[in-house]
Amino acid sequence: MYHIKNWSIRTRMLLAFIAVLTPFVGFTGIAALHYGSLMHAYMRTQEDATVDLMRTSDVMAAADGLMLAVEDYAVGEGRQERQRVNGYLTHLHEAFSTLKKTPFDGVDERRLIDALMGPVSRMEALGREILVAAPFPTNHETTATLSVLNQLHDQVDMTLHRLMEVHVGAIDAAARQVSDVGRQVIVVTLITLIVSGLGAMSIGFPLANWLSGPIQAIAYGSRRLAEGDLSYRVEMSSGGELGEAAMAFNAMAERLERSAVENAALYGAARQRAERIAAVNRLTRIISASLDIGAVYESFAEELKRFISYTRIGIVIAEESGARFTLFQLVGKPLDEVPLGMVWSRRRDSGVEWVMTHRRPHFESDLAKAKRFIEDEAMAKEGIRSTVRLPLIVAGQVIGVLFLDDVEPDHYTEADLDLLIPLGEQLAIAIENARLHKEMGHRVEERTRALKQTQAQLIQSGKLAAVGTLAAGVAHELNQPLMIIRGYAQELLQDRRITDAEIRDDLWRIEAQTTRMVAIINHLRDFSRESKGRREGVDLNRIVSDALTFLDQQLKSRNIVVTQELSPDRPQVWVDPLQIEQVLLNLITNARDAMEAAGFGTIIVRTEPVSGGRVALSVTDIGPGIPDDIRSRIFDPFFTTKEVGKGTGLGLSICHGIVEEHGGALTVESPVADGQGARFTIVLPCARRDDRKDDQR
Repeated sequence: MYHIKNWSIRTRMLLAFIAVLTPFVGFTGIAALHYGSLMHAYMRTQEDATVDLMRTSDVMAAADGLMLAVEDYAVGEGRQERQRVNGYLTHLHEAFSTLKKTPFDGVDERRLIDALMGPVSRMEALGREILVAAPFPTNHETTATLSVLNQLHDQVDMTLHRLMEVHVGAIDAAARQVSDVGRQVIVVTLITLIVSGLGAMSIGFPLANWLSGPIQAIAYGSRRLAEGDLSYRVEMSSGGELGEAAMAFNAMAERLERSAVENAALYGAARQRAERIAAVNRLTRIISASLDIGAVYESFAEELKRFISYTRIGIVIAEESGARFTLFQLVGKPLDEVPLGMVWSRRRDSGVEWVMTHRRPHFESDLAKAKRFIEDEAMAKEGIRSTVRLPLIVAGQVIGVLFLDDVEPDHYTEADLDLLIPLGEQLAIAIENARLHKEMGHRVEERTRALKQTQAQLIQSGKLAAVGTLAAGVAHELNQPLMIIRGYAQELLQDRRITDAEIRDDLWRIEAQTTRMVAIINHLRDFSRESKGRREGVDLNRIVSDALTFLDQQLKSRNIVVTQELSPDRPQVWVDPLQIEQVLLNLITNARDAMEAAGFGTIIVRTEPVSGGRVALSVTDIGPGIPDDIRSRIFDPFFTTKEVGKGTGLGLSICHGIVEEHGGALTVESPVADGQGARFTIVLPCARRDDRKDDQR
């Protein structure tokens, strides 16, 4: 990550300009400073030399004036004044003698000039004094004075020449020094240019990098962003144009990163949603692949585990009565084994009941911390920590609950629920379809059974019709010889010639049995006739007697005793007598067959009035009784407990239908005494008084 000083471009360019010029200006400044100091020294030397030349000129003027004054004075008169002048000249001579002794080395010219100023000032003063002196000296004095003046003039002239040489030498030395300095300045300037170029190069490249660093950082960041590194940022420390650009870049990178994260999240969510939709489709295909919900459920549970892990998964189905639950399916059984088909009563404090009542899912993140429902304690003991329960709803009705349990806390999420809800809907439909298919199968079986029953009934009816026709023919054929036999027996009984008691007893037996046979044949002929459904008021006791007439010998041959407990009121019923007799014969025959294995038995036939204007006819046996599972189906068509070939399973079903058609009811009760026996009871409506038939038979 680049770290940049967040200066403005203007500031950076100014600093770069300064940095480039600094070496050049520095070296140039140093040279100029040195050159300036030399020039200053040269100027000072020149100024001092000029002053010194001016002073030397003053000395020369003073000396010349003094010489003129002395010359003028020498020709004049005035001895005292001349002595004073001579004294001055002597002092001046001494001064110049001292000056003459001063060394001139070309360096200490200032001290020399300062030393000259004293004699010069005296010479000027002496000249002024001489000029005001009136007397003129004598010739002799004049000659002596001129001699002194000549010497003095020579000394002054020599000194002045030396001074001039000193001054000119100083000026020449200063000029040479200035010339040397000029050459040095040129060299320094060249060196400065070279050093400045090298400095510019040595400083320029880092400076260029420094100037372009922020831009390069932003460009580098752009490349990093283009390569996919959206976390790259440019760091800054202060404000400025580049800082603002870096901030804008960072803001853009942050937005891109946030957008990328959001897009990645959206893509992940979309991909996860697509995967879950695909999973829902696969699971839906699995669910709808078969109506065998057991096989479907195992495939469903296995496929679901690819997306939602669980320790166990199961389905609880509510019974149609609404009072109990049944564990319909289960995969995975931690710790305690839970049997399929387990039934338990519905309770308000159970989680399954809560889900079914509120019709919405329920999460429990940690059963170790919160035990809201009654089963949570047991589940926690089994090691279950988290659970989710989902209602199974079909056509607005909750038929059960899908539950997933896991041993890890906080295992299930809202995303899991989003997947489970549509699957629960499909699973509920599949369960309902399987139930409907099973119910339809039962209905098909029932209808098939009913069709077979109808077919059997038709066959039986055909047989009965054939038997009836045959019975009518047989009755007609038998009735004639029986009538002849009966007639001969009666004639023989009327013959008084036959006196043997034994023979007469036999004739009475022949007459009685033929009479009975004729009655049976006539009843059989009447019974075999097709019933036209004509109902009439008849004595129920008579129907019992007629039925027992058919079965009397059969029952006696099997050691079965029939006890008749008939109502003395001779109850009248409004029925088709032949159909009710058929029902009674069937019930007595079944009672006989129930006691056949024992080799003996008792059948009780009872008639009695009951409440509601009805009469009850019951047939009770002392056989082994009827189990509960058989008793609930005993009136179903084609249901029989007899061996193949001994029963069609239609007898009781037909009897039940006949009784119901008469507005009555046929019921069964078992056991009746000491855990044994069975009682079939027919309840029929009483005949109205004006419909009753007066039968005094």
